[in-house]
Amino acid sequence: MPNPTRTWQLISLALAAGLIAALAELHRSSTASRPATGTTSTVESATNLEHLALSPSARRIHERYSL
Repeated sequence: MPNPTRTWQLISLALAAGLIAALAELHRSSTASRPATGTTSTVESATNLEHLALSPSARRIHERYSL
């Protein structure tokens, strides 16, 4: 009869290898589908947050409560 501890070690090794392979594939597919840099607008610093306001009232609220 096989050693149960050895069986669980082999199962754990197979699961770990599968997890590593899946994570590597996920990382590869996420880097391949990234858009080119500069295609979306990003906020460079906290001082540019006013430009993200959707309305004048939202901008006033932001200015009022900003530190």
